[in-house]
Amino acid sequence: MPRFDRIAGIATAVSSAALLLGCAASQPGFVGNTASVAPYPPPPQRAEIPPPAPSTDSLWLVGHWNWNGAKYVWTRGAYVQRPEPTVNWMPGYWQEQSAGWIWTDGHWQS
Repeated sequence: MPRFDRIAGIATAVSSAALLLGCAASQPGFVGNTASVAPYPPPPQRAEIPPPAPSTDSLWLVGHWNWNGAKYVWTRGAYVQRPEPTVNWMPGYWQEQSAGWIWTDGHWQS
């Protein structure tokens, strides 16, 4: 049984490290839309369970749908470092306008 516990612990540590490395590369503005106007609304928001925060200064940015010019593609949430202790992240959003559905990027606000 102790061998299984050690293997399970190693597997958990490796998968956690992989998740954190994948999230560490993302920054606010990681939207990456290739087209600014979508012809129809995005699918419903996906539920995400954030992994443990890498630090107390980290903030989880929820995932969102991007329009790639042909279809919506999900962009997973990610942790980012707050640039200043007093700023908050205002998430991006899709809004319907006469030309179609427009994405507005998220931004930091003090």
